[in-house]
Amino acid sequence: MEDNVERTAVTCVAVGLDMSMTATGFCLKEGVRLQLETIKTEPKGFPNDLERLKHIVKETVGRIPDNVRMICLEDFFTPANKAQIGAAIKLAMLGALVRVALYDRGLPFFVVAASQIKKFVTGSGASPKSIIVRETYKRWGIEAKDDNQADAAAMAYLAEALLHPEVEMPKFQKDVVNTILADRPRYNFKGKDDA
Repeated sequence: MEDNVERTAVTCVAVGLDMSMTATGFCLKEGVRLQLETIKTEPKGFPNDLERLKHIVKETVGRIPDNVRMICLEDFFTPANKAQIGAAIKLAMLGALVRVALYDRGLPFFVVAASQIKKFVTGSGASPKSIIVRETYKRWGIEAKDDNQADAAAMAYLAEALLHPEVEMPKFQKDVVNTILADRPRYNFKGKDDA
């Protein structure tokens, strides 16, 4: 593993979002400064799911500064079994609302696959969440309180890398960045080819 690759110091504002109905991970990265949070909600705190969704979107998008250069958020997941369908539908609703809110504010973002986030952190797209927490600490010294914060932090670092693909990084990270720039949905972002 290429853990000790030196990165050129790049100062920009990047955000990583790990959307969840119960515990959304949020990471704001500005240079070496990180702001990590978990935005928690419970169903009993809201009269219905729509109010809860609106609250999560408002709390999440409201934390993003206007000078953000890039945001990464995880794409929708496909449930492995029927018991997860209800949760997947709610997460899809939340994900769609966040995308619309970011788009309406004109904020630049990429939607990235979970396997790409895992590979960016660990070198393998099939790593379990517990490994992400450990590797986020080993790679960047981030003491995430939970896997939501670790995922959000990884996505903030990925967002920064997407803005500066020319910066030296391990090959597996460069592969993820190049794949995302070539194949993943992007919004409100003007890259070198889009200028």
